[in-house]
Amino acid sequence: MSPHPPARPRGARRGFTLIETMIAMVILSGVVLSISVGTTKLSRAVGDANVRSRAFARADLIVGLARTWPSWNTLEALSGPTYNAERDGFVSTTVISADTTRGRRIKRLEVTVRAVPSELMPLPVRRSIAIAAP
Repeated sequence: MSPHPPARPRGARRGFTLIETMIAMVILSGVVLSISVGTTKLSRAVGDANVRSRAFARADLIVGLARTWPSWNTLEALSGPTYNAERDGFVSTTVISADTTRGRRIKRLEVTVRAVPSELMPLPVRRSIAIAAP
């Protein structure tokens, strides 16, 4: 065992050149940038899904009220301001129309929920059902 490491051949280098280091840094920067862009898009998608989920829940709440409404004749009350006021950043609009053609007695209920401000959810959420007279 010699106390000195073996001699390197003449012209052999040790470490990386400046160009190799710069190329590695450019590649690493591209990877970090793509990860940050992906994280930003994912965060935005989760936020958008949260807003839409809350809007669907609001529409489903009004549809559920209509399904359990005590009197078919008074369903129009669901289109009033009590059930369509702005709450939790959403405004709902409930439209009830009667269909009595050919002897049918059906009321159609359509609920539209919009976010306030509308930039949070550009497209409104809609739910509709038809309720026949008992």
